[in-house]
Amino acid sequence: MFDDDLHIIQTPRIKHLWDVTNFIDVMIVLLIFLIGTTTFSKVGIPLNQPASTTASAVPPKVLEMDMNADGDIFFDRESIDEDKVKEMVRAMLTKDPNMVINIRTDKTTETGPLFELMDWCREAGGAKFSFGAVRK
Repeated sequence: MFDDDLHIIQTPRIKHLWDVTNFIDVMIVLLIFLIGTTTFSKVGIPLNQPASTTASAVPPKVLEMDMNADGDIFFDRESIDEDKVKEMVRAMLTKDPNMVINIRTDKTTETGPLFELMDWCREAGGAKFSFGAVRK
């Protein structure tokens, strides 16, 4: 009685072939463009550094520390205290006795906390210092 209603008609399947070669080519070009135009961020906290006409590149074996305008000390964007500074300087000096300690400061950083940081580094054995500035 209902045999005609249950009759299923199969339609032919159409196979779509996608050529993805062009898509891969475009993606590679976009990847090359992205890599070529990417700017890499600098290590440290953002500072408004003083300018200098005689500023030069940082020597290769350097321990870099940042000091913001409030006198807070940072290493790899992490706030550190006196004990951590001394520990890091001692550890770096055992690896390389000729290591230079580069201190980047803000324009408005007071000299009191800066000299205190230098004293901590000297107490740990550090003797060579450089100060970060941007080239005019």
